[in-house]
Amino acid sequence: MRNKSLIVSIVLMQVYVAKEAYCITVQTPVGVISGLQETLKIDGRQYRMSKFLSIPYAESTAGENRFMKPIPKAPFSSTFDATQLPMACHPSYYEAEERLDKYVNFTEDCLTLNVFVPHTFEKNVSLPVMVWIYGGAFIEGASVIYPAEGISTIGDVIVVTLNYRLGMFGFIQSADGKLPGNQGLWDQHLGIKWVHDNIKAFTGNPNDVTIFGESAGGASVVYQALYPGNQGFFQRMIAQSGSALAYWTIRDLPNAVDLIAKKGCDQAPDPINCLRALTPRQLQDNDTLPWAPFLDKDFVIASPSEIVYGNDSATSSARNLFASLDFMTGVNNFDGALYLVVVWPNIIHYSDMNTFNLTREEFIDLAIPKVINDVIKPKNNRTEAIVAEVLDIQYTDWQRPNDSATLRFSLTNMSSDAVFFFPAVSTAKGHAALRKGKTYLYELSAVPTTHGIPTPNWIQGSNHADDIQYVFGYPLYAGPQSTGNYTEEERRLARGMVTMWTNFAKSGNPNKPDDAGKFTNATWAEFDLDFQTFLQFTNQGALPGSRFHARRMQLWSDLLPTSKECHD
Repeated sequence: MRNKSLIVSIVLMQVYVAKEAYCITVQTPVGVISGLQETLKIDGRQYRMSKFLSIPYAESTAGENRFMKPIPKAPFSSTFDATQLPMACHPSYYEAEERLDKYVNFTEDCLTLNVFVPHTFEKNVSLPVMVWIYGGAFIEGASVIYPAEGISTIGDVIVVTLNYRLGMFGFIQSADGKLPGNQGLWDQHLGIKWVHDNIKAFTGNPNDVTIFGESAGGASVVYQALYPGNQGFFQRMIAQSGSALAYWTIRDLPNAVDLIAKKGCDQAPDPINCLRALTPRQLQDNDTLPWAPFLDKDFVIASPSEIVYGNDSATSSARNLFASLDFMTGVNNFDGALYLVVVWPNIIHYSDMNTFNLTREEFIDLAIPKVINDVIKPKNNRTEAIVAEVLDIQYTDWQRPNDSATLRFSLTNMSSDAVFFFPAVSTAKGHAALRKGKTYLYELSAVPTTHGIPTPNWIQGSNHADDIQYVFGYPLYAGPQSTGNYTEEERRLARGMVTMWTNFAKSGNPNKPDDAGKFTNATWAEFDLDFQTFLQFTNQGALPGSRFHARRMQLWSDLLPTSKECHD
């Protein structure tokens, strides 16, 4: 999931603070916070809103606090100035900082959040709240690149965006327990708890909270929904192109040893103190080490699939929380095209994703074994050979088995299914089977004017992260993320997705209270195990469907991941 272009290509904002802004102060349980009131023009209307930026919810994670669980921020002794541009947590590799340091400052005192309120406190209201968790493969990302004016004002919801630690700073874990692991998940949890404890002062309803995120942020949403300590902190969840049931979102073994050795701390009397003595830049590395949530028996008490699909009494509290929440999840129809940028060039060795020639031999000998090794991990050669043949049969277009253009689509579809599609559908099925909260599934297949990440010209659809611009309403205002080149179809799509996302946050039903159908021309039916209904968002509107890629999903569900020969 590493993507060196994702943050840069979503152009950073210089206009978080508008030209005409006025101060406003709010008395919260942690002290007085001073923010800004602004007037904005969004989708042809004037909106007045308030923004509070860079509010710390935890103490600095530098020094002795590095690699440890976050410590709640002490109450403010004086008015806190929440008008400054948010800083970011350090990514795991220094190339990301070098690309971004002209736009964003990085710090270990980064556990902050931003609150977007769609009014100027002139009325007494209690609004639904949406808490955004960014993606970036758990190794990069920042709240600063997701200004939420559009979704907040159009949807009339309070939006909170928060930072959490990344890479070795947020997910290092040692076998002796001195490095606990899952620091980034604990950060998210503490930020969500801060919202629950303080959002009422911003006219938010602490009992009407939705957490939502994309990619690693979507996986984080599911992880938070599987942690019983979040009971009562949120009522709904939206996971976009990411799930904790995906193979890339969890590690079984401690990961500190490699970093300790790589940084020359393996011979130190205290290797952990040796790591703490290094600067953030000295800690960072451009090699991809396994930074992701860890099965620590503390935050992640069991594998997510065991919690969702199991019946062990030890995981019942986690399963009951997950079941009780309303759940929306979905994918982009070419999510797997991300791998054309971040994975396949290193395996198949090409430089131009628009024109590279993929042979059948490369598909069989390089691509399929990579998927098997990463996702399925068979225990013996016989199983591996059978799985390889099954994948070849499924993803080869047998009318044109040697056609390079067709094989590139086969490669993309296999990537989409293994990395994003099957985990999303599996999570939706698991949630629906518990028969408590409502479940909704979607697919975005629109062709955007501007992709969020580099995309080959032969992809006519939505790549990974293309959903963000519509969910946040970027086509509808001349804000920092707008390209200015959106079509009227895309503006209509943005209105529909913003309305359905915020409807879901308000009622647990994307179709109400606001009339989303006037933008989508469709009603979004709940997903259930009988009909498995989903909604497909296109440039022309939305289309109901059922049994999302049924044959391909059945392959992964019944033949590959659950094979006893692979996993026993």
